[in-house]
Amino acid sequence: MPPENHTGRMNKIEKLLRVSRIGMITNQSAFGSNGEYHFQTIRKFYDLKKIFLPEHGLFAELQDQVSGSNLRYHLDGVEFINLYGDQESSLVPDAVSLEGLDLIIIDIRDTGARYYTFLTTAYYFLEEISKWNSSGREEISVLVLDSPNPAGKRIEGSPLQKEYESFVGVRGVLHRHGLTPGELLSYYKKEFSLNIKMKIVKKGWYKKEDSEFLWIPPSPNIPFRSTCYVYAGQCLLEGTNLSEGRGTTRPFETFGAPYLDEQNETIRKVLESSQKESCILRPLKFIPTFHKHKDEICGGYQILLKKPEAFHSLFFSLKLIRLLKEEYTKDFAYRDGAYEFRSDLPAIDLLVGDRVLLDYLNGKYSDFSILEYLNEQEAVWKKNRKTLLEEI
Repeated sequence: MPPENHTGRMNKIEKLLRVSRIGMITNQSAFGSNGEYHFQTIRKFYDLKKIFLPEHGLFAELQDQVSGSNLRYHLDGVEFINLYGDQESSLVPDAVSLEGLDLIIIDIRDTGARYYTFLTTAYYFLEEISKWNSSGREEISVLVLDSPNPAGKRIEGSPLQKEYESFVGVRGVLHRHGLTPGELLSYYKKEFSLNIKMKIVKKGWYKKEDSEFLWIPPSPNIPFRSTCYVYAGQCLLEGTNLSEGRGTTRPFETFGAPYLDEQNETIRKVLESSQKESCILRPLKFIPTFHKHKDEICGGYQILLKKPEAFHSLFFSLKLIRLLKEEYTKDFAYRDGAYEFRSDLPAIDLLVGDRVLLDYLNGKYSDFSILEYLNEQEAVWKKNRKTLLEEI
């Protein structure tokens, strides 16, 4: 346990840590109030053998969809294994990397949205451990050091349909799930009948509440806690030729394109009214320093949240895409080419992950109908979440 918890009687978790050969899935987001990264604390007190790295690297050095195969780190006695390389096969740990381990610690932050790849990496890992345990080899158990969901408990969206499953979405999960990492991984364990002994540690490693003043970006383009409140919707812009604000200081909160007229009051008023005054759109121009429209002047907006908990980021972004698709018919386009190792479907399909919502983007349903649909899907997930939390 953290240094401040080392006094007193050894509990079951402490005993498990002391007798285990440990692997960790972690990065810079796991940082303690003692001024150490959690992997440093674990290394100091226990037998840490391997660190498995998700997308972006140990310190979030890399931008999205950039291979970490060239990253190098040194920590005496610890092997670093990259889980985001040049090929899709790199996303899954192989049997060799699991050898010599008794315990996997999953200690990594989430943004509360299914697209965020860290917990998909963890899910793939759980699948492989389940296969390992079912093969008759020496069992590997899992310990999750849980952390608060920075986007809160609000739920948005609909379950990802199986045909759209990819690295940016595990089937059955909503766009904004309202669960902590430990709760979501418990859902995976139950939903997919994984053969794993898993313990969730909810106290001792993280404070109960996040603060903007203590926020550590888990990846390069989640610079603020407020980013998490818009990310579940604005990540859809990755599937379009709109800039989602990468290359600015406010990614996902800022969006636009060279063809977008920020003085178009109709767009602004329609989007604001769709959110029942929970946000204000600030018209602006910006020049991305990298990524889409690098070095080009873009017209766009910054999302200012008046009532963060009332803002429905997914519907906002669905409405935004449909509106711009209709308003800028010659300029707006969906992204083509491979996206997160899949090239058989467009990125927008993988991100939206629901045929009803995709049809809405194409003008098939009214706002009222789609909001009713979302309300129904969210109510089912909320009920299932309540059952899950009662069980863990």
